[in-house]
Amino acid sequence: MKVRQLAVVGAAATVMMGLAGCDPKSSSADHPAAAGGGPAATTATTAAANPRDEFAAAAAKVGDQPVKLKMTTVGGGAITGAIDAQNHKAEMTTAMGSAGSMEIREDGTDLYVKASGALASAIGGPSGKWMHIDMSKVPSKSALNMANNDPKATAKVLADSSDVTKTGAHSFSGKVDMTKSPAFNSTAAAGLGSAFKAVPFTAETDDQGRIVKLVFDLGSVVPSAGKMTTEYSDFGTSVDVQKPPASQVIEMPAKFRKLMGA
Repeated sequence: MKVRQLAVVGAAATVMMGLAGCDPKSSSADHPAAAGGGPAATTATTAAANPRDEFAAAAAKVGDQPVKLKMTTVGGGAITGAIDAQNHKAEMTTAMGSAGSMEIREDGTDLYVKASGALASAIGGPSGKWMHIDMSKVPSKSALNMANNDPKATAKVLADSSDVTKTGAHSFSGKVDMTKSPAFNSTAAAGLGSAFKAVPFTAETDDQGRIVKLVFDLGSVVPSAGKMTTEYSDFGTSVDVQKPPASQVIEMPAKFRKLMGA
C-alpha cells in the first residue's frame, strides 16, 4: 500500500468507525444483505421538505440499537464487528492482508487491542498479546477515546452534508466534511490539504427513511484510494464482549499509547 494511501486510512478509518454506529434497521426485502433481528419500526418516516433535510433526518437515527457492520477499506482491507454505543461494548476486527490484523474489544472502561504480523511490530505491541488500557484515563482527543466515535457525533457530521441530492426513492449523494468529525486524524492527513472537507458519498435508506449503506469515495482525496463502504445487519442483537484471559493481557505499551495520543 502506498504511503499516501496509508495516510488516507489513518485519517478516515476512525471516522468510519463512528459512522459504523448508525442505527439503520433495514428492510430485508429492499436490502437482503442488511436483514437484521431488531424490532421493526411501526411508522414510516415522513419525507422532509428537501433532500438535505430528509438525509439529515435519516442520519439522526443513530445509536439507539446495537448493530453489526461490515466495511471494505482502502487497499482491500476489511473491518467487521459489532457495536453497542449506548452500553460501551464493541468487538471489531481489522484485516489488512499481508500487513496483519488488529482486534479491538471494548467493555465499559476496559479497552483491549491485539495486533498480529508486521502491524504488531509497527505499533509496538507484541504479537499474540492483548494490550489493555483504562478508558477513563485516556485523553479526550486520543484516537483510542471511544467517545470520539460516538455515532451521535458522527450523525451531526452527516447532517451537515453539502450538495445533497436524492438520486432515487431510497438513495442519496452528496459531500461530507470529514474534518468536522471528532475522530478525524489531522496528523495522518497532513499534506492532503482541504481534500477531506468535501468527500463525495452515496447512501441508501430503507422504506422508513433509515440509512442502510454508506459509501465514501476517497479517490477524490487520493486517486488510487478507491472507496470505503459500510453495510449494517442484525440490529438490536446483543453485543456480548468476552474479556481476554488475564494470562494473555499486558498493559498497553508506551509506544502504542503515544501513537494513539494516549
